[in-house]
Amino acid sequence: MALSTVEQQIFKRLGDNNVKKIVLVGEPGVGKTWMAKRSSDHAIRKQLFEFSLWVFLKRKYDFKALQESIARQLSILSITDEWEDEDDNEETKRKEEEIRGNLEQKISATLEEKKFLLILDDEGNKMNAEIEDLLDFCQKKSSKVLITASKRDSSNESEGEVVIEVKPLSLEKSLSLFQERVGETVYELPGIKQLAEAFIQKTKYLPAATIMVAKVLSYLGQHDYGRRTLESALEEACDNESYNITQLLRSGYGMLPYGILIDCCWGGSHFFRDRSVHYNELIAYWIMEGYLGRVDCIEKAYEKGHHVIMELIDCGMLKTLEVGYVIMEEAMKNLDDCHPRGFGGTASLGLANVFEDGEWEGLGRITQADGMIKTLCCGKEGQKLSTLLLDGSRPWREVVDNFPKLEQQLQTLALFNATLKSLPLPLSKMHNFRVLVLRGCDFLGNITLDNIDPSPTLEKLTVLEISGSGSLKTIPGNFFKHMPHLRSLNLSALHINSLPSSLYDLSELVWLVLRGCSCLETLGSLKNFKKLLELDLSGATSLKSIQDKRFSENKKLQTLNLSHSQIKSLPLLNDLVELTHLSLSGCTHLDRLRGISKVTRLQVLDLSDSQKIKEFHDQSLENNAALQILDLSRTSVDRLPSSINPRYLYLKGCSQLQKLPFIEALKDLEVLDLSGASSLVEIEGKFFEHLSHLRVLNLSETKVKSLPSLSNLFDLRQLLLSCCSDLVELPDLNSLKKLEMLDLSGCCALKGMSHLQTPDLPESKTECQPSLSSLSNLRHLLLKRCTKLTVLPPLESLSKLEELNLCGISSLKGNADFLRCMSHLQILDLSETLLEQLPSMSNLKNLKQLFLRGLGLKTVPDLEALTKLEVLDLSGTSVTCLPPLNNFSNLRQLLLRDCSRLEEFLHVEMPDLLGATVKELPYGISKLTHLEHLDLPNIDNIKGDDTGRIKSPPEEPNQYLWSISSFPAETLSNSDRSSVSVSSNQFLQFLEKNISFWETSFTKFHFCVHPSEGENKNGDGYLCRNELIFSDIYFRTSQFAQFKEKRSLEIRGFHHLPKGIENVLSHADCVFLTDNKFKTLLSDLSASNLLAMRGCWIERCREMKSLFCEEEAEDISKLGKTLEILGVSDAINLRSICSGNLQFEVFQNLRCLYLDCCPNLSTVFSSSQLPENLKVLQIKFCDKLETVFKQTSAERRLPNLDTLHLWELPELNGIGCALPSLQTLKVWECPKLQKLEEYIKLAESL
Repeated sequence: MALSTVEQQIFKRLGDNNVKKIVLVGEPGVGKTWMAKRSSDHAIRKQLFEFSLWVFLKRKYDFKALQESIARQLSILSITDEWEDEDDNEETKRKEEEIRGNLEQKISATLEEKKFLLILDDEGNKMNAEIEDLLDFCQKKSSKVLITASKRDSSNESEGEVVIEVKPLSLEKSLSLFQERVGETVYELPGIKQLAEAFIQKTKYLPAATIMVAKVLSYLGQHDYGRRTLESALEEACDNESYNITQLLRSGYGMLPYGILIDCCWGGSHFFRDRSVHYNELIAYWIMEGYLGRVDCIEKAYEKGHHVIMELIDCGMLKTLEVGYVIMEEAMKNLDDCHPRGFGGTASLGLANVFEDGEWEGLGRITQADGMIKTLCCGKEGQKLSTLLLDGSRPWREVVDNFPKLEQQLQTLALFNATLKSLPLPLSKMHNFRVLVLRGCDFLGNITLDNIDPSPTLEKLTVLEISGSGSLKTIPGNFFKHMPHLRSLNLSALHINSLPSSLYDLSELVWLVLRGCSCLETLGSLKNFKKLLELDLSGATSLKSIQDKRFSENKKLQTLNLSHSQIKSLPLLNDLVELTHLSLSGCTHLDRLRGISKVTRLQVLDLSDSQKIKEFHDQSLENNAALQILDLSRTSVDRLPSSINPRYLYLKGCSQLQKLPFIEALKDLEVLDLSGASSLVEIEGKFFEHLSHLRVLNLSETKVKSLPSLSNLFDLRQLLLSCCSDLVELPDLNSLKKLEMLDLSGCCALKGMSHLQTPDLPESKTECQPSLSSLSNLRHLLLKRCTKLTVLPPLESLSKLEELNLCGISSLKGNADFLRCMSHLQILDLSETLLEQLPSMSNLKNLKQLFLRGLGLKTVPDLEALTKLEVLDLSGTSVTCLPPLNNFSNLRQLLLRDCSRLEEFLHVEMPDLLGATVKELPYGISKLTHLEHLDLPNIDNIKGDDTGRIKSPPEEPNQYLWSISSFPAETLSNSDRSSVSVSSNQFLQFLEKNISFWETSFTKFHFCVHPSEGENKNGDGYLCRNELIFSDIYFRTSQFAQFKEKRSLEIRGFHHLPKGIENVLSHADCVFLTDNKFKTLLSDLSASNLLAMRGCWIERCREMKSLFCEEEAEDISKLGKTLEILGVSDAINLRSICSGNLQFEVFQNLRCLYLDCCPNLSTVFSSSQLPENLKVLQIKFCDKLETVFKQTSAERRLPNLDTLHLWELPELNGIGCALPSLQTLKVWECPKLQKLEEYIKLAESL
């Protein structure tokens, strides 16, 4: 790329012998560093200099760090990020140490007689004398000095100094840079160039801002919602003179971890805000703070962190320095509000707040290798390992063996999900320990400090986390006595009832996190915690009291979180003058909030779901101008204080609130949510008068009859009024030019309305509808089931519509010519209207969902053009043919139920359907590789056993409300094949007339019965193939595999056994029960229907407390004669296999039993229920299981059991009977299991 005019000017000065110093001056983001690099590279190519030497003055160097940085650039020291651990060469190490001891002389000798350019980037920071001397030394040796600075005092200019002003790019060059960074694919998308130009103008043509816009657009521009998001952001930018381009991150970086965005963008203490950091250290910091989520694999967490860093560099949030170091860009600082809910701390350790400047050298030079993050070393002999992060897959003993001096050298240790049962190292010897993190070590049950000296020996320990250990029930009372300088303590998710007394003496504590300590009942005095910033007790569901009456000594506290505790009364808060976050969500016993009138810096106050909160005094927040979020949802407040002015006000489900009075102070509100405030009947006339910043107004499910004027809500985007059953009329909406959603669902009393922006009007009884022509920016128009809408307004002007729902509007007749101008439509629902024909669909190429259910259409013109369709619903139409569907590669759901005139289905027979694969169906359905659900035309009026062909449309609805899908055995493992579904009516009618098909066509089957109406776990009414237990690993690899060639039936998603299914059930060899609400196995499935059942798998049936109960003894006896294989998984409420005391052999034929994830199961069988023929028993992840066979002894035997697997059973202490035939035994993480040898001593074949 040719040099710009400014770069040519720089190059000219670099060649001028009379010029010694060149200063590039310009505002942050204008591209000074970039120009300096291009100009220096060009000068070196032209042989003006031999090399350039960079010093990044924004980086906080100490003298040693600056020396080493210069030495690495001069190749005096290694510049690689990783040294080989295998390098044991003593001579190499000796030379390296010798060089480091004489760096200054080496640097001086290397620079002697060399022609080089010294570049001082970001001049302006204060430096200590040693660093200034080193820089002066380098300047004297250099041929020239190039400086970049934001500003320059002309009075300080020296002889031979030239100042060059770097100005922003022109529009043409900015667009060229944008096009280069965004890529041709996105740049060519409609509207992108215009959006980019508008943003570039708004950001004053700064290159850094242009690069950020390009990055965000490259992400958003490829998504359907992206351009609309950018348009909204541009509107905000145009309305806000102080708009910061980095606010685009709120829209563009949802793919980055939320905690990292907060960490980078908020204005508080920061791990690397004012200094550079090596990217390896930054990734390790993110891992330790929990920003990258659960760490099961260090390598994967590191890869995720590295990807995030590349994204942040790419978009300009981070700036690269020398040799792997990065620093935050100046423009990113103090962007406090990166997200509406993002005001503050999500950190697990609070490292940025714990260590003061100069106290901690950080994690040091570290690298990721061999499944761990560790100190960068130079050979195994004598190597110093000061930092180590390790996951549970790496044996701890192996690490100890490899690093024999670990106890003396280690300063930072973080273990994630390790299987340790006690502390990994003798803490009494860890004199240099600064940071210890033991996260998710579930089996850690012993943390005593053995043989520790009376005097403190862990004086340097500053950060300690022991969290997520379900086995840890107590902490010794003196445990923290030997850690006097501890500042950060995280004991989250421990099952401790109380805190040790020594904890309350930690006077240096800054960060205390006790999140999820569900057994903790009381909190002692916090008076010694005078430096405390963060106190998090959220999820401490047993916490009832705090000893202190007021937080008088905790004046620095910024965050207090007691959410979901049982606290009844809070200490007075008036002394917490620094408090910014107060969360008391879900404190169901708290009835009032006292003493917050002096808490004037509060930004977030969350009292949601604290149901007993009834009053909120006016003076409480009178002096608070900082409040951003106030959440009173589902409290019992009956009025609002007159002094509040938050940006976000949540009053969801406030059933006692009857009236909204005018609040003069309320001027900055952006979101007001009153949904579910079921007693709200009146809003005062002037209430919305000052709310010009309001963007979201939600009054859904309230009892308001009318609304006051909304004419001043110029910025309103969403007006949500669904299920306002008493709403009679709407005010004039003409002034709501930015409105994006209007939801009037269920407004059954509504008589009149005005303009719409994104109306959602399902099930309302609107009688008239004026013109919508002035709302040209409309994106969504939803008028579903407006059954009283007698006149449909003209829709032709709504050319930007993305969603149109006119379902159930009887006034919609004739044709739908208005669709011709709606090329942006993505969702279209015209179901159950009286349309007789449609125009050509060829212009709707962006359509993804098309619903035409119940229309009398015989054809859909140019349907083949809609190749982006994901859902096509033609149910109940009169269409006679479909286009070839080969090109509909995105189609997930194809619904053709009741399409009785589809010609190519007239020859399909029921046995073919129930034994068919998709490849055997017409219209190219075999090419639909992403198809998840297929509803086929009904088969009705069957002639008899010899035909079974479709004859005419059905005359009855699907009275049993279930459908049945078939999965032939050969396709079970093929997830690319969709399910073929027919209604219960069709299926049962066929069986009634073709009884012999059980012996002919249905000798083996795999059927799934699922509801026709209602929702599955994905939130729709359809069955997805990948949800089936049939294709699960259990079916393919366990004892259940034998049923693959037999008759299997899956029943999923029902509250009760579906009617009419008994005939199928009685023929099934294996039954799968998934996501059902059955109380017991036989409560809905009568034993008389299960006489053929030999195998049963029960999954996610979470209402079951026992599989069988004593009252079902007779049925259990019948079932026990046939049942051979039984499996239960994810039954979170299961407490027993058999409730009561059944005094006979219940399972005389049971051979295999699988129990997986039954956390409340304490025992499997009693002594009277021993399954004598059991051969395989596998039990996994049953947290409360204490014994397998209750009330038995080693004298009792299970004679045939040959395989026993016991996997992660933390409370298991015994088996309960002898196992003489045992051949295979696998036991993993059962720490309390005792006397195992007693039960297996007779097993000669083990």
